[in-house]
Amino acid sequence: MNFKQLVQKNRSYRRFYQEEKISKEQILEWIETSRYTPSGRNLQAIKYIVSVNGTSNRDIFNTLSWAGYLTEWNGPETGEQPSAYIVMLTDLSLSQNAAVDIGILAQTILLAA
Repeated sequence: MNFKQLVQKNRSYRRFYQEEKISKEQILEWIETSRYTPSGRNLQAIKYIVSVNGTSNRDIFNTLSWAGYLTEWNGPETGEQPSAYIVMLTDLSLSQNAAVDIGILAQTILLAA
């Protein structure tokens, strides 16, 4: 699949196969791929927390909002929730404005996945 086809095939998913596990090593590989993208002033201010276990995943899930325009929907049911998360944080000691970096990194991780 070429890059254009990959982008065209991409969409926003709101339901997942929760029983399909993703290894921490696989996620770290995607994050490693994203390290080669541009970063404002090369500060690399984005830090990551990776969660692949049920307890942490539930804690993260409970803090999320899903599909803002679907006000009556509270998000995916048990069995349809993500089996892993990548939490992206800005290290404010390095940059006060890394929103563009987060977008570039998130898209790169998505395409790597």
